[in-house]
Amino acid sequence: MLLLDLPADLQERVAARATRLGITPAAFWLGALTVHLARLRERNKFVLAVPVDTRMHAGALDAIGYFGLPIPFAAQVEPGDAAVDVLHRTDGRLGAVLERGVTFFDAMPALVAEGLYRKDAPLVELYFNYMPPQAGSAPGLEILPAGTGWSDLDLMVTVMPGLGKLGLDHSLDVLDEASCSALGRDYLALVAELADDPTVPAVSVVDAAPPVQDGARPAAQVAVAATFALGNLPAMLSVALEDAGVEGGPFEVAEAPYHQVLASLHDPGSVLADPSTAAGLVLLRAGDLTRFAPEDDGPEGGGLLAELAEEYPAALLALAGRGKAPLVVAFLPERAGDERARRWEESVTERLRDKPGIAVLPSDRWAGDCPADEMFDEHTDTMAHLPFREEFQAVVALTLADVVRNLRRRPPKVIVVDGDHTLWSGVAGEIGPEAVDLTGPRALLARRLLEWRAAGVLLALVSNNDEATVHAVLDRPDSPLHREHFAAISAAWEPKWTRILRIAEELGLGLDSFLFLDDNPVEIAAVRAELPEVLSLTCPEAGGLDAFVHRLWPAVPRAATAEDASRAEFYRQEKVRDEAREGTSFAEFLENLRLELDIEPVSAETAERTVQLSRRTNQFNLRPVPLDPDRLEQLTRDGGEVWTATARDRFGAYGQIGVLAVRPDGDALEVVAWMMSCRVLGRGVEDRLLQWLADRAEALGRTTVRLIAENTPRNIPARRLVSRLGGGDVGAPRLETAVAPARLREFRSWDPGTNSAAEDSNA
Repeated sequence: MLLLDLPADLQERVAARATRLGITPAAFWLGALTVHLARLRERNKFVLAVPVDTRMHAGALDAIGYFGLPIPFAAQVEPGDAAVDVLHRTDGRLGAVLERGVTFFDAMPALVAEGLYRKDAPLVELYFNYMPPQAGSAPGLEILPAGTGWSDLDLMVTVMPGLGKLGLDHSLDVLDEASCSALGRDYLALVAELADDPTVPAVSVVDAAPPVQDGARPAAQVAVAATFALGNLPAMLSVALEDAGVEGGPFEVAEAPYHQVLASLHDPGSVLADPSTAAGLVLLRAGDLTRFAPEDDGPEGGGLLAELAEEYPAALLALAGRGKAPLVVAFLPERAGDERARRWEESVTERLRDKPGIAVLPSDRWAGDCPADEMFDEHTDTMAHLPFREEFQAVVALTLADVVRNLRRRPPKVIVVDGDHTLWSGVAGEIGPEAVDLTGPRALLARRLLEWRAAGVLLALVSNNDEATVHAVLDRPDSPLHREHFAAISAAWEPKWTRILRIAEELGLGLDSFLFLDDNPVEIAAVRAELPEVLSLTCPEAGGLDAFVHRLWPAVPRAATAEDASRAEFYRQEKVRDEAREGTSFAEFLENLRLELDIEPVSAETAERTVQLSRRTNQFNLRPVPLDPDRLEQLTRDGGEVWTATARDRFGAYGQIGVLAVRPDGDALEVVAWMMSCRVLGRGVEDRLLQWLADRAEALGRTTVRLIAENTPRNIPARRLVSRLGGGDVGAPRLETAVAPARLREFRSWDPGTNSAAEDSNA
């Protein structure tokens, strides 16, 4: 044991500073040790141990020495902390640890929740003890530096202000005397420094990352809340999400406080409600909820479970309604499942069934992934409420990552589905339209397709059948899907890939936004070969269709914007527009449309659709760049303006169809971004927006409007417009032109002498 003298008056200075900070001297010394170790080891989180209640050895009358019960203590230094922040945090945590009755087993779950539990690793390597000044203050006492040279601990630090000593009892296998002495002297120097000025930074900033721009958002994260300790599951989940290539990643995994699921669902400041959360994972077990139930709550917490069967669904639905991130509610298995737990799960599941944005994984779905005797760890469950072995934690992480990947996958714009043995069981042409089976798993698929349609996805049916046969099936009263639900129906015998290509051309949508479902692997292979942009999936037989649908679409979809929700209705209106267009000149068609545009500054209500347009618009997009919230804010700070365009005509509303971002630059008004939905191409909207740009330039005192188009594989309509305004060849890498307002007002993107805009316009 190494003894160092405390500098004169150091304890008095510490006590005075601790009083001014409203903390105890013990917390000051322990907080200073936390800062010292964080600087030495460059770690912001680690475990120390502090002694609690040594009176349990009072009966050992012949024993001489120090007897203390070590309680693990989570030491922490946050980035950006001043030393005073660490001192206050230490005081708060130390007070909780030293509460009467706190035991080793009480502290363990907190460490697991902090990610400080490591299997087969020493839990505590450093022990801190503070002896009050009155201990050892009797005259004539001295301490003898006796020790064995061996210890279960790497180091024990004892502050003895009554004796004026700092004791360092170290393991010779880990520390030599010189290193231990240097550590102690540096520790005392830091204590003296903090006694004078505790506002110094807790740790130095080394290799600092570039400063974050104002308004920058935190990295995307996946939030996890569980009724049990998570152990290494968050770390495994982080790796699994990266390996799965989840859209929008990489993701950090943020944990809600241990066993505080319901509070986290309600708390608007929790990780589940954080704006950067891309998906929330809620892991539940009924037995965990009654683990700490009061004894008078009925048989095994039955009264509590009855209440929580209503509170949990209500909180989950409220969170799903407030935010836009999908939620995954996973019921995890229990070692001793009982009827009461099963009923609770069924009750919660029923209340969440078919609710948009919420995926539910039942507890029985895990049985096929891992044998029951390999799931549970009774020892860690008893010690730390950590019920699962690492092997099963890995299974859970991989499953959750797969669910999040499917939830986060960019939704299709069109789902093309086969008829025989896909939308219905049986071959309609052989057994008759009235004999095919539309029930069971087929009805599940049909319902999910209807849900996608309500969320803005177009449906198309491509079947090797006669048209009359297909219509007869869809016209059945018991059919969930009818003819009017489909934007296109193709019943014929030519290759399906040619018909899908024709549907894409008719709808004016890219093949990379199509999903094709068919039970025939030959058909799937043909579409994959001829149309590789289409996501083509083989539907299983009826027995496997339920699992297939729930894996492909874990949750009922919900429309991201009002425009998404009305997309199917728009395409119905579009058919009426096409009929009105036949037999008239294009000028007459435009006049009869009675098109109206509303151009307004971007607002909170239109910001999400603005971001969506910037990400999804490929054809009419001058300078493709995602207009995420940070970019929108930056444009405004730089003196720019962001405007949205909403259109309607006599047949119906188009919704928000365009975004214009402009910025004054000298005598010119530069168009920084111009995105426009393909649904309004060939309607004269381009000309109307050019006229608006002319008006805006004059209102801001600019003499020209500068238009720049970058060359991308699919923005030919945008490049063609800039080219016709004098911007150069359509195929050039970059087109640029500056046009006077008067010229913009006169310009027409179509030839007035033709009967169709398709020859010369940007359609």
